This record gives sequence, C-alpha cells and structure tokens, in this order.
Amino acid sequence: MKLLTKINRSYFKYGILVFLIADVVIIAMSNYFLKEEIDQQLRLEAKEIFEVLKEKAEFQSIYPTDIITPISSSEIKTNTEKDTLILDLYQNKLTPYREFTTYQSISNKHYRITTRQMLMEFDDILTIFTSLISSVLLLIFIGLLLFTRRLNTSLWKTFNDNIEKIKSYSFTPPSKLELTATGINEFDDLNQVLSMMSGRLEKDYTATKEFSANAAHELQTPLAAIRNKCENLFSDSNLDEKTIDTIREIYLSADKLSGISKALLLLAKIDHEQFNERDHVSLNQIFNYWINSFQDVIQDRNLLVSLSAADNCQLLMDKRLANLLIQNVLVNAIKHSKNGEEISIYLAKDYFTIANSGEQAINQPEMIFNRFYTESQNVGSTGIGLAIVKKIADHYKIDIDYSFKDFKHLFTFKLQNC
Repeated sequence: MKLLTKINRSYFKYGILVFLIADVVIIAMSNYFLKEEIDQQLRLEAKEIFEVLKEKAEFQSIYPTDIITPISSSEIKTNTEKDTLILDLYQNKLTPYREFTTYQSISNKHYRITTRQMLMEFDDILTIFTSLISSVLLLIFIGLLLFTRRLNTSLWKTFNDNIEKIKSYSFTPPSKLELTATGINEFDDLNQVLSMMSGRLEKDYTATKEFSANAAHELQTPLAAIRNKCENLFSDSNLDEKTIDTIREIYLSADKLSGISKALLLLAKIDHEQFNERDHVSLNQIFNYWINSFQDVIQDRNLLVSLSAADNCQLLMDKRLANLLIQNVLVNAIKHSKNGEEISIYLAKDYFTIANSGEQAINQPEMIFNRFYTESQNVGSTGIGLAIVKKIADHYKIDIDYSFKDFKHLFTFKLQNC
C-alpha cells in the first residue's frame, strides 16, 4: 500500500469519527439554543397576554398555543418551561410543543397563563443537520484530498525520481549513485545514508569481483604446472605401478580442482550479473549440439539418449548461460545413469524434462542444488554442476521440480519467458 493511500484512508476513518461526534454535538447545541430562543418568545408572548388581560380584564384563549385559566391562590406555582406532547386532532398524532407557564394576579384575581410553540420533531432535526453536516464535511474532505494530492505530487516528485534511480542502479558497470536533494530533511538524510551504503557496496562488489577473478586465474597456473609435471612423469619408464597410480591420483585431483575453481568463478560471474546479453536461443538446437558433443561417452557407456519436442521453445537469455544450463543438466544425467540405460528428454512450449534411470530416490532432494552437495561417491562429481544449473534457473526465473517414479529421476524445468 502506498503511503499516500494509507494517509487518505486514515483521513477517511478519522473523518467518520469527527462526523459522528460533530453530528451529536451540533444537534445537541442547536436543540439547546433553539429552545432558548423559543423560551424567550414564549415569555414575551405571555407578557403581552398579561398586558392585554390587565388592560381589558379578559383574553380569548387560543388552543393550544395561548391559554388563560383562572385559578385560586393555592394553585399558584413557580414559572415552568418544558416540552410536551399534544394530540393533533386533524392528523390524529401527538405533536411536540415547547410550553411556558406563568402565574399572574390582577385585582385579587389569579390566572395561569400558558403559551406554547410547536417544535420540530427530532427525526426532522436529525435528518436536516446530519445532511447539512455530511455535505459540509464531504466538501471539506474532497477539498483536503485534492489539495493533499496536489501538494504531495510536488513534494514527492523528487523522492519518486530518486526511487527510480535506485531501482535502475547497478554495480555492472559500477557507477556512483547520485540522488537529487529534496529540500526535506528526512528525505535528504535517507539519500545520504543510501549514497554512503551504495559506496561501500560498490567497493565490496569490486573487491569480491577482483578476488574471484584473481583467485581463479592464479590457481590455474600452478594446477597447470602440476598436470604438466604429472604428464612428464607418465613417460618415465622407470616408475613402478604404485608410483604411477599415485601420480594418476595427483593428476586427477589437480584436474578436479581446476574444474572447481572455474565453476566457482562462473558462479561468481552469474552473481555479479556479468552475463547480460539476451538472444533468442533454441533449446532443441542446444540439446542436439551437446548430445552430439558427448556422443563418444554415450556410445562408450552404451546409453540411449532420446530427444522429443512438441514445440521448439525459443528462450530469451544469454547464449552462454543457456549452453551451460543444458550442458550441466545433460552431464548430470549421463554421470548418474547406469550403462545401457536410457536418458529421455522432452521439450514442450513452456517446460522441458530430462529423466535418467536410478535405483532409488534422492535422500535429500532439497539439498541437491547446494554447492558441493553430492549423494553419489563413485562418479567423480564435484557437487557444483547442479548448483550452476540452479543459479542460472533463478537468474531467469525458471522453476525446477524433482520427482522419482518408475526408477527414474525426473527433472522438470518450468519456463517463464518462452
């Protein structure tokens, strides 16, 4: 939810509360002042009736508003003001009146003078004032909303521009994050913190990138020297079998370490988003290319690789990463398949699957995409191939599902932008 939306909703909620309170208070105060005004009119009218009665010694009562009743001295009481209900004979319903009663004496004759004035019914008062208050508050709320929106547009424009700069900011290539000053202390403080943070992140990013590249490069030189020395030793005819086996283990370990360092460098490059080229690549073509490339291994192990395509999916991604994805998926299937078994690949419009034989399901399928995790100890796996696959899949929002059925490991890749 946007901040402005939250503020407007708060205005609306508090506006309803203010409306309810204002409605009750205004109706109560209006009713009070209205009755005060009516009471003054009734007192004045009673006084005029008394003057007429005093002058003419008689007054014709007018029911139900002006009534003069002769009384005895014992019936004289204090003046009273009250609300009363009187039956309207024409409409046959009780009508509210405000009543004032005073007691006067003229020449030892005593009179009770009662004056009344019709009141508005409470329902009518409630309807009128509620409508009036609602209209006024609604106009105020609309005006405040329009004013706030106009004001916020100018106040938040620079802030929103800075947000867009932050969204488009990237470390590749490194560029300084330059945010525009807003003139508002809180926003400028935030800009300063973000600029300082981005500066530190740029330094960390550059240092990490350089370290990954340098480490991988520096490791390759001594590893290449070890392999060359081992190859030279293989040509020495004076070595016994045990020594040759030891040299072979050294050579294979060096070769494995070289592969690991290259794979780690590749993962670092993917993390640093150094593969940003986007091309339409055909999965069908890439699978065919790698199947042909591994044909010697496939034939040597008597494997049957079948490729069927219901649709030639064209993925929009970096060609190098697309090749790495398919290569590692296929290598993983070949490594973990028994000799003479089948590897089946199926391509659809928005997904593809690859299945290879297996005796049992993977014990911890949620771990197979972690670096250096492997459950097979006899296939020379480094545990990085599927980590590369997962990293590339995450980069392009490709979901991967694993299942085991009918003694087959099945990997399903759900494509987003095919």
